[in-house]
Amino acid sequence: MNIGDAARASGVSAKMIRYYEQTDLIPPADRTASGYRDYSDKDVHVLRFIRRSRDLGFSVAEITELLALWQDRSRQSADVKTLARAH
Repeated sequence: MNIGDAARASGVSAKMIRYYEQTDLIPPADRTASGYRDYSDKDVHVLRFIRRSRDLGFSVAEITELLALWQDRSRQSADVKTLARAH
């Protein structure tokens, strides 16, 4: 899906999606043959996670840490709990 569709599906504006890519919060999107960004359902899921985290008041740095913990299958649940309680 293109950036507009991803923005609508995730609740994150296209401008913020570009910002998150520029700051390496999310990896750069795949590109179509014509150069347009192409987002997957997984990308939209991550964007929704970021949106919910921002709504809860987490900073971009904290979200970076949350995403790393979320993607690390070997992490302890206590690691996430510690970060959330500190917030």
